[in-house]
Amino acid sequence: MGYKTEKSAGFLVFFRDGKIRYLFLKRKGKYDIPKGLQQPGEDDLTTALRELGEETGLMKIKVIPFFKKTIEYFYRWEGITVKKKAVYFLGEANSDQVKISAEHDGYVWMTKEEILSKIAYRNLKDLVEEADRFIAKLNQ
Repeated sequence: MGYKTEKSAGFLVFFRDGKIRYLFLKRKGKYDIPKGLQQPGEDDLTTALRELGEETGLMKIKVIPFFKKTIEYFYRWEGITVKKKAVYFLGEANSDQVKISAEHDGYVWMTKEEILSKIAYRNLKDLVEEADRFIAKLNQ
């Protein structure tokens, strides 16, 4: 059986306010992190930064070096199987003020523990756990 392929890139953004909190966007009752489809001529980081700005209004974040994670999965869209490759970067926001795009219903900053209890997707939980360990090592 054939399938269509897509590539997206995005950012797992965190903010420190005594705790580490991660940004999740809400759409149709589900939570996800800012990401979007790669346009022709863009590299992964360019796509991730563009999508972050479009979806959250966050134009200046500190990109955390040496954190880049690729996740591959399949999903169905209008009867078509899609093989998705998503590349994620880690970024630190200097503000928790977000201006979401019209494609989202809201946003929330959550701790790792809140994410693990509220988010359904195993891939996103794994991403947050890996990022949380990475941040902890940076703080040592």
